[in-house]
Amino acid sequence: MLVASIGQPRPGAVYNVCDDDPAPPEAVVAHAATLLGVPQPPLVPLEAAGLSPMARSFYDDNKRVSNRLIKTELGVSLRYPDLSRRARRDFGRRGLPKTRHPASSGPEENPPRRKG
Repeated sequence: MLVASIGQPRPGAVYNVCDDDPAPPEAVVAHAATLLGVPQPPLVPLEAAGLSPMARSFYDDNKRVSNRLIKTELGVSLRYPDLSRRARRDFGRRGLPKTRHPASSGPEENPPRRKG
């Protein structure tokens, strides 16, 4: 999308880089858990989640966005246009990730080893 926008500059344009399937975060997590064959995590009230300020601001201000401009102006065709295909790519073959999500406020599950 960056290359497409550089090839067709429009100063001040804002392009949302997202798929065609607006989904709340809990739906994404539930779908990934199903693909991984693990139980879906329980929903936790935002106040009790112990999130970092950055993660908290993401969930406080979570909005749906449209990718119409990347398709109509830039002619972008998405390889993974929806949650199901994207999640199968992300989780279907690889299994559980080895480190924590960047927005997580908890410790890493498998921190990298330091040499020396």
